Amino acid sequence: MRGWIILMGILLVGAALGVAGTIYVPPRLDPYLPKDLRLRARVVEGQVLQKQREGNRVLVKIQTDQGVILAAFTKRVAEIDLLVEPGATIAISLPSDQPVVDDPAIERVKPPK
Repeated sequence: MRGWIILMGILLVGAALGVAGTIYVPPRLDPYLPKDLRLRARVVEGQVLQKQREGNRVLVKIQTDQGVILAAFTKRVAEIDLLVEPGATIAISLPSDQPVVDDPAIERVKPPK
């Protein structure tokens, strides 16, 4: 009976480590992997420093922990112009580490305090 309890405990601990590993390990290892093995998209959060609308596009300058990103939005320009304000916190999905990105997916926007 005691052997079964130990076996079940090991099984549960292994399952918990497996679930936690698939959630928390890939984003931490992504910067060290070769380009072919990297995750397809990564969510980066930062503060909007400046927003500028030029015709049918919106340029947004975002300060992140890794540096400054310039995001150019050409789709749904009117909605993004209303949603994003200087000082707001924005989370965007990026396929790679680039200082200039075109039409990144917006995950969430928190208004300025």
